[in-house]
Amino acid sequence: MDFGLLDILLHWIRANPAWAGVAIMCVAFGESLALVGLFLPGAVLMFGVGALVGAGVLPLWPTLAWAAAGAIAGDGVSFWLGRHFHQRIRVMWPLRRHPELLARSVDFFHRHGGKSVLLGRFIGPIRPVIPVVAGMLDMPPRRFVAVNVVSGLLWAPVYVLPGMVFAASLGLAAEVATRLAMLLGTLLLLLILVLWLTRRLFNLYHRHAHRLLRYGLDWAGRHPRLGHLPAALLDPAHPEARGLTLLGLLLLLAGATLLWALQALGGSALPDLDLAVRQLLQAWHTPWADRLLLSLAAFGAATTLLPLFATVLLWLIWRRHWQAAGHWLAALLFAALFSLLRLLPPAAGTAAQPMLFAAVLYGFLAVLLGREVRERWRWLAYGSTALLLSLLGFAQLYLDTQPLSEVVIGLSLGLLWSTLLGIAWLRHPSGRPAARPLLGVALVSILAAGVWHWTYQYNTELSRRVALPAVVDLDAAQWLQQDWAALPAERGDVRHRRNQPITLQYAGGLPALQQALETRGWRQPVTLDAVSWLQWLNLAAAAAELPVLPQVHEGQHQQLLLIKPEADGRRLRVLRLWPSGRRLRPGGTPLWIGNAAWLEAQRVLGTFTVPRTLEDFVAPLDSLRGDLEAVGWTVDERRRGDGREVVLLRRR
Repeated sequence: MDFGLLDILLHWIRANPAWAGVAIMCVAFGESLALVGLFLPGAVLMFGVGALVGAGVLPLWPTLAWAAAGAIAGDGVSFWLGRHFHQRIRVMWPLRRHPELLARSVDFFHRHGGKSVLLGRFIGPIRPVIPVVAGMLDMPPRRFVAVNVVSGLLWAPVYVLPGMVFAASLGLAAEVATRLAMLLGTLLLLLILVLWLTRRLFNLYHRHAHRLLRYGLDWAGRHPRLGHLPAALLDPAHPEARGLTLLGLLLLLAGATLLWALQALGGSALPDLDLAVRQLLQAWHTPWADRLLLSLAAFGAATTLLPLFATVLLWLIWRRHWQAAGHWLAALLFAALFSLLRLLPPAAGTAAQPMLFAAVLYGFLAVLLGREVRERWRWLAYGSTALLLSLLGFAQLYLDTQPLSEVVIGLSLGLLWSTLLGIAWLRHPSGRPAARPLLGVALVSILAAGVWHWTYQYNTELSRRVALPAVVDLDAAQWLQQDWAALPAERGDVRHRRNQPITLQYAGGLPALQQALETRGWRQPVTLDAVSWLQWLNLAAAAAELPVLPQVHEGQHQQLLLIKPEADGRRLRVLRLWPSGRRLRPGGTPLWIGNAAWLEAQRVLGTFTVPRTLEDFVAPLDSLRGDLEAVGWTVDERRRGDGREVVLLRRR
């Protein structure tokens, strides 16, 4: 997948909107064309086009029309190629290099007939091949044209709309915090990459499994001293316990050696990379992301993994799957022994290794479940496990529970051991646990552990992780004279990137300020919750009726949020204040920083109406200053070196 080509194309479309329709049609045409669609990342390109629509760069309906036209034309040309060359298409490049793909497409066409043109457009690699097969097998042209037009009209929104929704979601996330948008975007790209890589590795292994098996058994036969190790895994007639135990000990020794090397290097095998990742993710912290990642981390906590292990083990014993139960027990014992090694010198330290426990248990559970899944869908069991482990690893890094090097070590050792266990169990005669009951038992255990975690642990862990700024004492007179200039000039969102000016500094309690402003028509906005967000669907709603998205400064939501509706009903004045981490002496008066801004109700994708912050921060501040002076508050004006005004606010 050439992301350089993707970036160039999307930048060109953004810079040349007049030619965008032609470019979109060419992309859709190439994605559907038999000789090109096998290599062109059309789905990713159309996702990017959808993102441009969601960002307001391209119009929706013309974009869908151009995309549908290109898809219909591409399939039409492919159909003509099939009718023109007939069976000769089998020996033409590039299809001659993928006979299995052509065979699958022919079987699919025979199974579904004319509907295959509609269905095949949405099914992976056979998408650009099905029209060729339809022409090669003499599908009536009129029937093909009818189905092709319908499928093209459906294909365009299916491939464009996800990008639109994603871009619009990032736009809303950027209103809350750009760091949240970057975090969600990075996490989504990571999951897509992991799922793609898992499928490619599974297909690669499946394609070469018999050859690798034969090679391993031949090598074991030629090396009598060491051959019992691969034979223990691959030879159904060879006892597995001794060889598997020895492989486990060797893997433990390798892991311990890596631990000692890590300790010798000062606690990290990759100190610079560990520190860089830690600083990056710390700069992306937001309250909503804290809640999301803390919830995900619960799937890898001991309170989830130990009940899962015990429940599955008891179920396997109850159903008399002795070999599966033995391998399941071996998975946990390996992780426990490795954790004990962490307590021994020279790598003495904490025994916690959550990624190792998660990798061995979820990894071998995927083997137990995948064995009973149909072969063509088996990769989904492993892909789902890979996604879960990726989320757990990301959560560990974000929450700073483990550095990157330890996450990689734990994940690698755990997956390697669960793979060895899985090969040994699959190659030796054993009972087959039914996948559906086993999956049900595992899900019930995880769900029960999740309910317990949310009830008894979640709030405690969340409050422990809330990082309030360190409090610094300032002299009140010095603050008024010069120290005010040392406070942030802009709202801190992403490291090295700041937006929205800080135009207000307030010394005092928030309730007093709120009560004073309420006499001038200010009030709290509608609270954003599980029900109130539905008001965004009301396109006729006034701005004051809509819940207001919170904003983040240095990883924290505002502590005070007040609005004052304008007469036109479409705009609001909004006041936001965040803790500054300073207090004034004498008296210990807390010091707050914030700004006043306009909010305007704007439509997103023609479906939602959401209050968005406008760029004018001067007029709202002047209006707020007038309200404060009217209720007898002291308002001092200061100007920064760049000419921007700052208001210092106190009670008289």
